[in-house]
Amino acid sequence: MALEVDWGIDPRAYRYPSSRDETLARRLRRAERKRQHAAWLLLIPAVVFLIVALVLPIGSILFFGISNVSVRHTMPRTVAALANWTGNQLPGPEAFKAVVADLRAANKTRALSDSAQEINHRYPGASSLLVKSGREVATWPPNAGQTELIAFDSVWSDLELWRAIKSASTRLTPFYILTALDLCADWNGRVHWVAADHRIYLDYLGRTFWICFVVTSFCIILGYPLAFLIASATPGASRLLLTLTLLPFWTSILVRLAAWVIVLQQNGIVNSALTTMGVIEQPLALIYNRFGVYVAMIQVLIPFVVLPTYSVMRGIPKNLMQAAASLGARPIPAFLQVYLPLSLPGVAAGALMTYIIGLGYYITPALIGGGNDQMESSLIARFALSDANWSMAAALAIVLLTSVGVVYFVFSRFMRFDALKLA
Repeated sequence: MALEVDWGIDPRAYRYPSSRDETLARRLRRAERKRQHAAWLLLIPAVVFLIVALVLPIGSILFFGISNVSVRHTMPRTVAALANWTGNQLPGPEAFKAVVADLRAANKTRALSDSAQEINHRYPGASSLLVKSGREVATWPPNAGQTELIAFDSVWSDLELWRAIKSASTRLTPFYILTALDLCADWNGRVHWVAADHRIYLDYLGRTFWICFVVTSFCIILGYPLAFLIASATPGASRLLLTLTLLPFWTSILVRLAAWVIVLQQNGIVNSALTTMGVIEQPLALIYNRFGVYVAMIQVLIPFVVLPTYSVMRGIPKNLMQAAASLGARPIPAFLQVYLPLSLPGVAAGALMTYIIGLGYYITPALIGGGNDQMESSLIARFALSDANWSMAAALAIVLLTSVGVVYFVFSRFMRFDALKLA
């Protein structure tokens, strides 16, 4: 007699997957892929915006700051002739012949100015030498070289000129970034400080840092009580105070600066009021100096401290101070130990935004400040707009951009950046 075991499963009740089930599964997978593709398509505008507004500008800055292609394009024969040159003595006759050939070709196409300017940065006077030599070699025989060049101008026998040409012929160069830091490199790559009377760029950078630090400090000192008042006021008063705080954003920067000129000038509202009240006898110098820059920048940047601080304060329970008082804490210790630590994330966020935005200020110091109050951005504008030296402008922008990154790193390292999620 065979042993039968009842497993509780009816084989007839089990249905194997049919072709209809497999078709439904494929349809579900296809629908899921379409949903994912649609989600990726929605991201395309954001990606394009980031590329156009962030990646391309920063990439252009990096390219212009370290690229060095003008000499290679204009003087290719010279670059090839100096490729294996050691720089310890004048190059051979083939290098002189290459210079003559390149100058002759560049003079015909009128493409010598950029290369001449590039070499002139490393050897003052090279620009005029190359331009006049380019006009002169047009009449020389094809085999002209070292003898003719040195006879035309003895500067062609200067070893430093050839080293400058060699230095300017590299595809990538740290020359402009080093210059933006008051550094320079010898023809063999050794880096050292420039002469003390030629150091100006670090002074601009240090002045920029200091102005932004002072402005940020005063924005915190003035903005924190204002944010506390807005957070503690009634809804109607809070809306009115927020509107007044945001008022600088609704007016043109030129209008604001013109208003400050009227208020702070020698015959302006402030000096006239102080003179009338007998507080001062002579008008105070309130404009076209550092004080005017501070006042104008604080007025514009203070909302960047108030708004994030207010957003954090609004989430702090209003009865928290009362609870601390009920436990025996005095008002000032309770504020310092309870309320202030909870509001610090907003203060830190506002300070970071204020400092970083202030680093790029240009119009306010240019119109309100004096000659000793200009910031790093003014140098960038001068090189880009007045001198048409895009490489130097890009190098200064790289230094400023790197400074922003350093500030952000220090902030995130020591100011508990993760706490900003409370805002």
